[in-house]
Amino acid sequence: MKLHDKMNEYLANQMTMYIKLHNLHWYIKGNGFFTLHAKLEELYNATAETIDEVAERMLMIGASPVGSLQGALKLTKVKELESIPVNSEKTVEILEKDTEWWIKSTKEIIKLAEAENDIGTVDMFSDLLAQYEKLSWMLKSYLAK
Repeated sequence: MKLHDKMNEYLANQMTMYIKLHNLHWYIKGNGFFTLHAKLEELYNATAETIDEVAERMLMIGASPVGSLQGALKLTKVKELESIPVNSEKTVEILEKDTEWWIKSTKEIIKLAEAENDIGTVDMFSDLLAQYEKLSWMLKSYLAK
């Protein structure tokens, strides 16, 4: 089923993002450190909740969520980062690009769920979409010159 496959890809991407957000949290340097360090922690905690909610939703609708790092790495489209220092502006640029992926992927799942009349999944991902759109706006505002 296409919806289940897309949700599993989404879940794998979120699992990879969870690690990527920790990487940025640990390696951020320079101006904006305190603000972004705290924001990154907020984001990886929210990502952990999303992982759990999406996996549980998948189980509710009869899908089998990816449950291993090995399985997630086979499905993910998210590019990992090296474990090296990253300045604040580059950190926000990375996040902004990834947030655009979140928005696109979330919209795709909403369309697939609508086609299957899966209102619970539509509702869950509509809430996520609103969060990602707000984050995108905030990141673009941070980068504005």
